[in-house]
Amino acid sequence: MGKTKTKTNAKPRQSEKPAGSKTATRVSSRDADCDVFTEKYFGLKLYDWQKKVLLDLSKPGARVALKAANGSGKTAMIAAPAALWYALIYPGSIVITTSGVYRQVKEQLWPQIRALASKVAGLGMQINQTDLTMDNGSRILGFATDQPGRFEGFHGNVFIILDECKSIQEDLFEAVARIQPNRILAMSSPGGTTGKFYKIFSKEQKWWQIHTVTAFECPHIKQAWIDEQIEMWGREHPLIQSMIFGQFQETSGEGLVIPWESLQQCLDNPPIKDGHEVVAACDFAAAGDESVFCMRVGNRIAKLIAWREANTMAGCARFALEFEKAGLKPEQIFGDAGGLGLPMCHQLAEMGWPIHQVNLGGRAQEPDRYQNRGTEMWFNAARQIDRMEAILPDDEILHSQLTTRRVATGKTGKLNLESKKEMKARGFSSPDRGDALVMCLASYSDQYAWQRRTQPDLNEVLEAGMGEWTGDTKLRESMGLNTG
Repeated sequence: MGKTKTKTNAKPRQSEKPAGSKTATRVSSRDADCDVFTEKYFGLKLYDWQKKVLLDLSKPGARVALKAANGSGKTAMIAAPAALWYALIYPGSIVITTSGVYRQVKEQLWPQIRALASKVAGLGMQINQTDLTMDNGSRILGFATDQPGRFEGFHGNVFIILDECKSIQEDLFEAVARIQPNRILAMSSPGGTTGKFYKIFSKEQKWWQIHTVTAFECPHIKQAWIDEQIEMWGREHPLIQSMIFGQFQETSGEGLVIPWESLQQCLDNPPIKDGHEVVAACDFAAAGDESVFCMRVGNRIAKLIAWREANTMAGCARFALEFEKAGLKPEQIFGDAGGLGLPMCHQLAEMGWPIHQVNLGGRAQEPDRYQNRGTEMWFNAARQIDRMEAILPDDEILHSQLTTRRVATGKTGKLNLESKKEMKARGFSSPDRGDALVMCLASYSDQYAWQRRTQPDLNEVLEAGMGEWTGDTKLRESMGLNTG
């Protein structure tokens, strides 16, 4: 890889200089602190919160934790300058930069490190993709945390930077503790209320210097954009709490996608009928659950019909009958193609109803926010209900299903839904009516997006969606699947 040669006039601090070093310190103590050094030698203009974080890192033995709103600049303005500062100030030191995924290290953090290194005049170094060696004996390394064993063998004056810390497994922290690093920086946008990063900001905070940064503290994030996001999603939405306010997303207790109060307000204050577009959705049944047909005319749910039918052929015939009675065309109908749904979509096509196939477990249209398309639809419906934009049917089972499904935030911070298996473990039935309704409430423009999407592969969908029914031999036989 390419090599860069530069020189610096900045000298190491005496306090943590390795034994045998003959380099004399010629800078004041404040000049060598990370915040002042970053502005003076890297030429960065820091916000007040960035100065505070970097100043805390200047203290020997520092344990600094930062959770910040999306787009705050924590990688470029905190992690990158801190790594180079430490390697410059303390000859013979080792800086380890890591994250839950290598892509974050390689594509986000290290381009920033290389850019800042080019600004430092007078320091000799050799750089490749994620490895920087300085003439003063210091070294900066980058790798992912999926191999805790890679931390073995690092001793001495070590500084560890944990980027996007919410996705890092707890066993990695055990490996870090064995190194006994001189400093640790743990930083991330907040995820759910689980994992080591959450513990640092709760029961373990007495051992850390903690910082929380909101979008309001970042002048480069425009107020108009913040206001737009809050209006779009709602101030209490888990995404807004994380993305704007830098708060962890509640994933326990009453962390519901659609709170009862929100639904009740929508039922009590329905909007005026608006629009004439017709959209229908089908949720196909399995293992005793309900088959559901839902139809929307404009902003009003005009039909919600549910029944139980163990025979898949009879179930398809019933759906075809409902399509005919409603005067629908195939292009107006969408069906859940997960698990049992895909062969039923194929059967309907053979009966003259080639409906749109929607893979609720597939990629979301906003994949940075949602774990899958089904989650995205549920939150879209939640917004419409919260804004009282939909006229909903008087159906107590539907109301119960809508207001009992919880948010489940993964380690990536993406929003996800509580699984049907988890709901059943809590005593609630499969939310079949809820799934059909949220599919029906999905933005009308989604029709065109769905039409452009590749239809899900049969083997992929069955492998992903049939897990709950693998022991149901009769069901699998009725679908023509291997029961061996």
